[in-house]
Amino acid sequence: MDERRTRFGLSLLLVAVTGVVSYALGALGWPPALQESMSQLRDRLPVAGSSLSGLQVERLEEVMRAIQGQYVEEVDVEALNVGALRGMVEALGDRYSTFFTPEEYRSFVEGFEPTFSGIGVTVEISQQTGLLTVVSPIKGSPGAKAGLRTGDAIIQVDGRDITGMSLNEAVALIKGPKGTQVRLLVKREGEPEPLEFVITRDTITVPVLDYRMIDQEAGIGYIQLFEFSKKGAASQVKEAIAELRSQGMTRLIFDVRQNPGGLLDEVVEIASFFLPTGDPVVHIVERAKEPRALTAKEAEKWTGPLVVLVDGGSASASEILAGAVKDAGVGTLIGAKTFGKGSVQTFWRLQDGSGIKLTTAKYLTAGGHSIDGQGVEPDIVVGNPNRIIPGEPGDPQLEAAVRHIREMEP
Repeated sequence: MDERRTRFGLSLLLVAVTGVVSYALGALGWPPALQESMSQLRDRLPVAGSSLSGLQVERLEEVMRAIQGQYVEEVDVEALNVGALRGMVEALGDRYSTFFTPEEYRSFVEGFEPTFSGIGVTVEISQQTGLLTVVSPIKGSPGAKAGLRTGDAIIQVDGRDITGMSLNEAVALIKGPKGTQVRLLVKREGEPEPLEFVITRDTITVPVLDYRMIDQEAGIGYIQLFEFSKKGAASQVKEAIAELRSQGMTRLIFDVRQNPGGLLDEVVEIASFFLPTGDPVVHIVERAKEPRALTAKEAEKWTGPLVVLVDGGSASASEILAGAVKDAGVGTLIGAKTFGKGSVQTFWRLQDGSGIKLTTAKYLTAGGHSIDGQGVEPDIVVGNPNRIIPGEPGDPQLEAAVRHIREMEP
């Protein structure tokens, strides 16, 4: 699942399982994160040794010769090569498949790291506006402290117009060494003129989750999972549940809003806390193979009241979890329809350091439903018109979850 934003500074992609279950994000400043996890990141092409069919090298050479010999201006040969490679991948018509230059690939992979240097903001290319848009600032990050908000559209970086740039190109401009500054020009809804922000980059540590008791008397515990892309996310969720239980939790609100996805094996582990052992968590569909189900494992189960919070930023692995909880009937979904990314990506580094990310599988929810382009509908729809950051005071979706779960019998 991949493509949708970059969290953290920039970039986030996940690959999972043999692929990535994520959508794409592009986090700003975050190199290290992309989220989607990769259970395995292999520095090799899967097609090594296999034959190619249909590649017309002579025709490519003819076009190159024509351009170099006849075009009205001198041309950059490397730019032509990169353009041809990008065009080949873009011809798939798949927004999640991408060719990376070496620099872009390094930035992409950095997105999986737990720390990175940047401004600490998750961004995406908005499907509505086509602009680089802030999904959410990381709490305490330079971007958050500077006042960037969810929904802000970044239109210039250090005076350079970035409208029309790819996510990776734009993120690469925003990222930079700790201590350096970046100047952003931002369009904000309701503001007549663009706003300027000068932000000093810093080292960003991407948290996996946050948890706390939010109503001791009612026994309501709250876990906010930021991503599935870190190995050990499931272990941290298990520990959080155990700690909250020790504090008297009898009702659980599990928040995956603005969670772009992550590793497939991590979401299966986490779903196993809520689903009966052996129940399907997700169905994987690959080319020329029989669909296969990944099922809930033996685990210390949570069988008490459960609410899962979702929104349009819940993608990939988040949607697998939400779909499994909904299809199995073990909890209530509250919030807004999820992102709608039903595919898995895998990426590889090429011999010259460039890279490629391809959609290699699709998935269906536990109940066999495709959510690609459709998302998962919550059981109870609650908006967030003022774009309050999830978990912050005044969060209307969290408040609705608290009201609802209080009525559920432990």
